[in-house]
Amino acid sequence: MRLSVFDLDHTLLTVNSSYHFGAYLYRQNFFAFPSLLASLFYYARHKLFGLSIQKLHQKTFQLLFKGVSAEELQTYASIFFEQHLMGKFYQPALQRLREAQKNGDYTLILSSSPDFLVKPIAEWLGVDAWQATIYAVDCGRMSLLESILDGQDKANYLVKLAQEMGVSSSSITVYSDSYLDLPILKMAGRAIGVVPDFYLKRICHEKGWEII
Repeated sequence: MRLSVFDLDHTLLTVNSSYHFGAYLYRQNFFAFPSLLASLFYYARHKLFGLSIQKLHQKTFQLLFKGVSAEELQTYASIFFEQHLMGKFYQPALQRLREAQKNGDYTLILSSSPDFLVKPIAEWLGVDAWQATIYAVDCGRMSLLESILDGQDKANYLVKLAQEMGVSSSSITVYSDSYLDLPILKMAGRAIGVVPDFYLKRICHEKGWEII
């Protein structure tokens, strides 16, 4: 058994799904402009000034999603995927996923994006499993940010899954665009940078990892 693992944003997709989903929700009058502006401020701090992915998720949840209807949010996410993300797949990475599925690999998406957003994408792609950042629901409404799937959490999940499946590291292939996913890239028998960021591109060259 082989295990093929894919990041989502800027790997299988050419865009950051969370960022574009926020813009979509604003156009639907789901939240007010000041909330969007504040969330964009924290996103810029994450991209440019090293704000952690944990802090970014916490701030975004408090600003945009706490207390909203989980069912309504999932409906918006499904519509957003069908109408705005279907044409945003990065074809070389998507082709690798389809090849892995055709070859009988166990395919997995590991994403730090919210679970309600990753769910319709993963289901449409038909992957065997997926994990994402979990937004807990209480009485039908978003109540708290339960867990954030960062790079180390992805690695912890992958180690456990590989052990349960009896898959050795040499039979694991990981695709990602970001140096933040180094914990899973380093444990893979085959690590592949997908349009990698500056830091990951340098590491790919140093270690002889494939780049697509």
